[in-house]
Amino acid sequence: MEIARNLENKSSGARVYAITSGKGGVGKTSIAINLSIVLNKAGLKVLLIDSDMGLANIDLMTGVSALHTIEEVIEGKASIFDALAEGPEGLTILSASSGLGRINDMGEERTKKFRNELLKLENAFDMIFIDTGAGISANVVDFIFMADEVMVIMTSEPTAFADAYAIVKVITVEKPSMNVGVIINMSRNEKESKMLFDRFNEIVKKFLEKEIEYHGSVALDKAVADAVMRQIPLALYAGKSSSMQSIRKIARNMLGIENTKQRTIFNR
Repeated sequence: MEIARNLENKSSGARVYAITSGKGGVGKTSIAINLSIVLNKAGLKVLLIDSDMGLANIDLMTGVSALHTIEEVIEGKASIFDALAEGPEGLTILSASSGLGRINDMGEERTKKFRNELLKLENAFDMIFIDTGAGISANVVDFIFMADEVMVIMTSEPTAFADAYAIVKVITVEKPSMNVGVIINMSRNEKESKMLFDRFNEIVKKFLEKEIEYHGSVALDKAVADAVMRQIPLALYAGKSSSMQSIRKIARNMLGIENTKQRTIFNR
C-alpha cells in the first residue's frame, strides 16, 4: 500500500492523544479532524484514528472510503498498515465501521492486540489522535488509556459540564498520572470559556486532587454545521472561519509556538 511504503522511521515515537467527551453532540469529532489537518499541514506526520466502533463519523465527515477498518485490525482480519487510508491534505486516517454493529467489549486480549498494532506505527508519525466514542463505557476508557494525554471536549451546557467531570474522574481514579487537558467548544468568547474552565478546574482540584490543563476554546460558528452537512472538513470548507482560527491557536499552543506573523503555516 502506498501509505505504508511512504512511512519513514524516525528516532522518537509519536505523541498519542485521546480526544474524548463525556457526552455526544459537543463537536468532538469535528475538532479531532480539523486539528489533525492543521498539524499535518504544518509539516508533522499525523494519524487520526476513529475508535467509535459502529457509530463512526470520521469517514463520513472527510469523504474517506477505507478498504479496511479498525474493527478488522482488532479482530486480526487486517494489519494496521492495510487499514490506513489517505485523507484530506495528506492526513492519514484509520477508519471505523458505521452502522454495522460494534465490538461490545474490547477485553484484555483485544486491547493488547490493538495496542501492539499501534506500536508498529509509533515511529512513523509525530502525532496520533484517537477520536473515542462519547461517555465512560469500557471501550472508550480502553482507548483513552492507550494515549499519553487526554483532551476532553466540553461546552457550557450543564450536562456537558457534568459529563466531562465524570470522564475526568474515571481517568483520575484509574490512571492518576495521566495528563488531562480541556477544550471548550461552541464558545461565545474566550473570556467566558476561560471562566468556565477555571470553575471546572476548581471542582476537579477540590474533589479529585488533580491539575488539568486548558488547551483553549473553539468559537461557536455556523460554518461548522455547514461543513458537516457537506461532508467537507471545516479546514477545507471555511479555512478562515472563526472556529478554524481557534483551532489553529490550539495547534500553536500544543507545539509551543507563539502567534507571530512569521508562523504563516497556521494562518492559511
